[in-house]
Amino acid sequence: MSDLKDLSAEEQAEILAARLERSERALRSAETALEKRMKELFQANKDLSLREKELAQKLEIESSLLLGALSTAQMATVYGERDRGFSVSDSAAAMLGLPAGEEPTLETLLAALHPLDRDRILREGMEFFQVRKAGVAHRYIHRIIRQDSGETRWMDWSIKRETSSDGRPGYLLGTVRDVTEERRNERQVRALQLRAERRLAELSRLQGELSEAKRRVEGALADRNRFISEMAHAIRTPLAALSGAVELLRRNVAGKAEEDLSVARAASEQLGEVATRLIEEAAQETVQPAQAIEDKDITESLQAGARLPERPRVLVAEDTESNRYVMERLLAELGCEVTCVENGAAAVEAVRREGFDLVLMDVMMPIMDGEQATQTIRGLAGPAARTPIIGVTAHSLQSERERLLSAGMTACLAKPVRKDALETAIQTALISGRDVGQDSARFDHELFRRAFLDLPQAYRERMREAAKTDISKYAADVLAAVDEDDDDALSKASHSLVGVSLNVGAIGIVEELAKYREERPAGGASIEAFRKAVASCLLAVDDLYSAMVEGA
Repeated sequence: MSDLKDLSAEEQAEILAARLERSERALRSAETALEKRMKELFQANKDLSLREKELAQKLEIESSLLLGALSTAQMATVYGERDRGFSVSDSAAAMLGLPAGEEPTLETLLAALHPLDRDRILREGMEFFQVRKAGVAHRYIHRIIRQDSGETRWMDWSIKRETSSDGRPGYLLGTVRDVTEERRNERQVRALQLRAERRLAELSRLQGELSEAKRRVEGALADRNRFISEMAHAIRTPLAALSGAVELLRRNVAGKAEEDLSVARAASEQLGEVATRLIEEAAQETVQPAQAIEDKDITESLQAGARLPERPRVLVAEDTESNRYVMERLLAELGCEVTCVENGAAAVEAVRREGFDLVLMDVMMPIMDGEQATQTIRGLAGPAARTPIIGVTAHSLQSERERLLSAGMTACLAKPVRKDALETAIQTALISGRDVGQDSARFDHELFRRAFLDLPQAYRERMREAAKTDISKYAADVLAAVDEDDDDALSKASHSLVGVSLNVGAIGIVEELAKYREERPAGGASIEAFRKAVASCLLAVDDLYSAMVEGA
C-alpha cells in the first residue's frame, strides 16, 4: 500500500472519513455493551443488598434463638482475641444473678468465683494460656456465688484456644454451663444406687437364709408326713380288719352274742374315730373326707336310673389277707363278683388280661404300690386304661388324696371302709361310664360361692346336701327318660336339672346335657359324657364346699 502522503487530498479525506466512521461505530458498540454491563452490575448489586439484608435478619433471629436457648439451658459463651479482649454472652447475667441491665464481663465471672476455688481456677487459667495445648478443649469445674441470693452454684467450663493462621488472629472460645442440678441429681442417683446395692445385698443374704430355712422346713414336713403316713398305716390297717371282721361276725350270730358284738362294734368305731382325730390333729391341716359321697338318698337315686350291671366285676388289690377277706365279703353283700390279687403288679396284669368294671386298689402294697399300679393301668391300650379305680388308703391327708387323684384314681376311700361309703363310691364310679375323676368336674366357682355365702351360715350345710340330692334325683330322671326314649319326660327332667345345677354353678352338667339334647334328633348321640359330668360334679361338691365356703 502507498503512503497516505503520496495520495491526493481528496483521497486522503475519503480514507480518513472512512476510518472516522469505523471508529464511531466501534465507540457506539462499546458504549452499548458498557451500558448493558452497568445495568447487570446494578441489578447484581441490588440482589446482593437484598440477600445481605435477608441474611442479616436471619442471623439476628438465629442469634436471638441461640441466646434464648443459652439462657434457658443455663449456658453462656465467652469469646476473646488478643487485641480485642473478651466478650461474654448476655445469658451469663442470669447465671451470675446480676441486676437487670448489667452486662456480664469476664471480670464479673472472676469476681463471682467461690473463695475455695478462686486460687485453683486462676492458676489453671494461667496454665491454659502458657502450658496447655492449643486446639484442644479443656474442662474446668468450679463454684460461684450468685450476687443476688448468695447461693453457691456449680459451673462446668469447656475452653479451647486456637492459634493465628492465614492472617486470622488467634482466639479463645469457651462455653460454661450451670450444672448444680445435674450434680445434685447425680448425687441422689448415686445415693439411691448405694442404697439399692445395700438392699440387694441384704435381700440376697435374707434369700439365702430363707432358702436354708425353707429347706429345713421342707425336710421337717417330709419327715412329719412320712411319720404320719407310717403311723396311719400302722393304726388303720388293723382297725380296718377289726371293723370288717366284727361286722361280718355280727351278721352271722344272733341273740346274746349279737349284743356282745354290737358292744365290740361300737368300741371299734370309737377307736377308729379317736385314731382318725389323732392323725388329723398331727397333720394340722384341714382334712377332706376320703369318701366322695356318703348320702344314701343319692345312692338310691343313682340306682333308680343308672341301669348299672347287675353283678359288677370288681378287682380287689390288697396285700393284707384279713383286709382282703373283709373287702371280699362286703363286695359280695353288695352283689359284686370279686377277684383278689396281692400286689399292684398282679392288679395291672389282671386288668390287662381280663375286663373289670371296677378296681379297688390298696395304696401301700409290695412290688408295686397302688399309685404306681394306677399310673401303669392308665397307660394301657384300649378300654382297660379307662377302668374306674377307687383307692383305699390308711391316710386321710388331703395332700395324699390329691396326689392319688392326679395319678389317675377315680376316688379315694379311707380305712376302715364302711359299707355305705363303699357302696356310694362304687355306684358313683360305675354311673360315670368309666374314668371318673374330680378333675373333669366343671364349675363356675363364683356362682358356687354365692350360692352358699349368700345364705345364713346355719343353712349352708343343708343347701349342700339338698343340692347333691336334687342333682342325683333329676339326673336319674334324665337317664331314665333317655332309656325309655320319652322326649316329654326328658324335657321336664332336663329343665329341673338345669335349674338345680346352675344354682350351684355346675356348668359341666348343663353343657353336657345341652350337647346331648342338641345331637339327639340326628340319632347316635351318646349319654355317656353326661353320666361322667354328673358323677364328676357330685364328687367335687364336698371338696369345693370345704375349700371355698368353710374357709370363707
